[in-house]
Amino acid sequence: MIDGYLAQVKRAIDSRDAYLLAELCSPHPSSHIFNTLRVGLRAGPALRPSSYVDTTRTVFHDNRPLADFVASFLLFARDADLESEDGDLATAAYQLLEDCYKGACNVFGQAETGWFVATLRQLTRALVTLALRAGMLMGDTNLTKAGEAATLIRRPLTIAANDRSTSSPPKRDALFFLANSTFKVYFTLKNLRMCDTILNSTQTATATLQLYPKADRVAYSYYRGRMYLYQRRLPQARQEFLLAFSLCDSNSPQNGRLILIYLIVASLPLGFFPSETLLDEFHLQEQFGDLVPPLHLGDFMGVKAELERWQGWHQQLGNFLLLREKLELVCWRNLIRRTLFVVSDGHPLPADGSSPPTLSLHALLKTARVSFGDPTLDVDDVESMCISLVDQGYIKAYILHSKRLLVFMKGPQVGFPPMASVHALP
Repeated sequence: MIDGYLAQVKRAIDSRDAYLLAELCSPHPSSHIFNTLRVGLRAGPALRPSSYVDTTRTVFHDNRPLADFVASFLLFARDADLESEDGDLATAAYQLLEDCYKGACNVFGQAETGWFVATLRQLTRALVTLALRAGMLMGDTNLTKAGEAATLIRRPLTIAANDRSTSSPPKRDALFFLANSTFKVYFTLKNLRMCDTILNSTQTATATLQLYPKADRVAYSYYRGRMYLYQRRLPQARQEFLLAFSLCDSNSPQNGRLILIYLIVASLPLGFFPSETLLDEFHLQEQFGDLVPPLHLGDFMGVKAELERWQGWHQQLGNFLLLREKLELVCWRNLIRRTLFVVSDGHPLPADGSSPPTLSLHALLKTARVSFGDPTLDVDDVESMCISLVDQGYIKAYILHSKRLLVFMKGPQVGFPPMASVHALP
């Protein structure tokens, strides 16, 4: 059994058949080759690990790192229990794969091993999955094994990022997949500081991102968008989510829905609102459909009610505090505009155009008390908020303190530039 399997592996390596090697070294229980190998190894004599090493070093006598990797893979295939719900067994399976992955890193670290990228992808995906599963089954809230897996993945990530060889295929092909795998772990661990490190490692390669597989590009733009969103860099986040959403395969509706959720979150504070058709298509009408109308009107009580109705859902996705903070600002901006148009009967600009539009802060106070459901608001509160909005560029105006008037810029926008232009990218 072992001899036949090793002969296939040797042929794949000698011919540099990357995809055949990836099939032969797939650690997934859904793989027919893996299951056949596992059954054969378990049916044979219970060899010691050193016996596997001796055998593989005989076959791959000119490449000891490769021989040791194959030996550890045989041991993983034989001894790992991948179906058990027992935490100890899941942890043991992860440990076996970790040993195998360390061997894979040694192979990848050799010169001209771009043919190993497909195998490394398989192993990386399984390593992350097993690490998270082991932590969950053990009840480990710190997900220690997942953190160890991310640290381990950073070694081949560094190798791929520093690859300057002209060999084909290049090791660089693994770069964004490895980066995305570490992002997945660090986001699960809520360790976003480490995500910054990964972004820095891949920064120089982003110029050629369009040359990488579409799946890698979608995931990388998604995670980069998540980082920008966390940093409150909304225009940059929206740009990344738009790219990820446009590239996402229509056969992956769950991925598309997840990306769209964050795209909407990044877009609402910038004044971009999703269409009902889009919300219906991705089954997000309940979560966002009733949020948009009060936001348009500057009705903060309506916005607040909708956010709180779905508070658990938004919190689980990490969006509640951002929406609560940013949409309050949008409500103030829209409320001021709405109040201006109401008190001027829809014609804030004087007919002769000789004077700028104005709004009494006392009139705004009345609508603000209703919109925010707070009768304790006073004119000083309203004035402070107007100053804040002017400073941030949401409205083009100044305050005439002697008359408690908000004086807007003349022009067709009446002092209200599009919200997207306030934070427009250079």
